[in-house]
Amino acid sequence: MNILIVCTGNTCRSPMAEAILKKAIEEYGRNIEEYCISSAGISTVDGMNASKHSIEAVKELGIDLSNHRSKVITKELIDNSDIILTMTKSHKEILVQAVPKCKEKVYTFKGFVNKSELDISDPFGGNLDTYKDTVKEIIYSVNEIVKKI
Repeated sequence: MNILIVCTGNTCRSPMAEAILKKAIEEYGRNIEEYCISSAGISTVDGMNASKHSIEAVKELGIDLSNHRSKVITKELIDNSDIILTMTKSHKEILVQAVPKCKEKVYTFKGFVNKSELDISDPFGGNLDTYKDTVKEIIYSVNEIVKKI
């Protein structure tokens, strides 16, 4: 199963969510080899590092984001994904407008499990505690996502 997680810059929310989802799948006893989980940004450039607060916020979970490099979302990534999870409703709308045929497989991160269109808070520009709060939001949804996939 190919799961793509999308945010704006692919340096904060989506890389944290990607790493947390991978870890959760393994912790639930699933075979991680059956999943291809990646992330990308709608408004970014290829090759940027994860933000320092993103790296720090997930470190205490035993996750190392220091090797993350941002990716620009492409039609190929969209086409090759079984499920696309966006951090916000506006990210979802942008993708569906750009590639209408992906509508049936694009969900907001929170909406995939509970049909809520609430956004995952954007920590960009905030302090480390802001990033940790976003991690908590992601973890809550990830635990439900793993049950559903």
